[in-house]
Amino acid sequence: MTYRGSQDIPRYATGTVAMGFALFFIYQQRADWVVLAASSFLFLICASDTLFSKIPNLFNLVWVLFAFGYHIYNTGLAGFSLAFLGLFAGLALFLIPFLMGGMGAGDVKALAALGALLGPATIFQVFIYTALWGGIMGLLQCLFVPQLRQACMEWMRALRSGLLPANSITDIPRQTLRFPYAAAIAFGYYAYISWGGLLKLLAT
Repeated sequence: MTYRGSQDIPRYATGTVAMGFALFFIYQQRADWVVLAASSFLFLICASDTLFSKIPNLFNLVWVLFAFGYHIYNTGLAGFSLAFLGLFAGLALFLIPFLMGGMGAGDVKALAALGALLGPATIFQVFIYTALWGGIMGLLQCLFVPQLRQACMEWMRALRSGLLPANSITDIPRQTLRFPYAAAIAFGYYAYISWGGLLKLLAT
């Protein structure tokens, strides 16, 4: 773990807040096994991603196995199908951002593990909130990382002029762009269980 001064402020701030939310819901919703399991998982991955910039495969594997066991125990074959489809949906939703270099493999596996627990319909709603929170966290990163802020400003000026920017954001070292996306997943999940589906919320 390397501290990089003000560049790490968004990383530690969002990660700490996400862990705080997880602990709150672990206490507040401890009677709900799904929320308890999801919050425990989110606390662990947020702590690891914030402090070490990685999400261990062991965390994801344990929660995938728990999700399948939980659903199979409760509803049998239907539970297996729910967990499998949720796992696949979580994996697919983050696959394109991963292939474009926008996040690490651990983030993809984490959403897949959460999807196995929540099911495909719920993980899709969580994904929508997560994408919004990820955008907000990206803006915070721009405020605190001079290289990224300058690159974004050059892109904006170039787009207004109808020209291609001379410098690419991909030219910035990957570690400079890094923020704990596990926190965005946590914010997305807690936004969903607090407010419900975003599409339904917008329709009301």
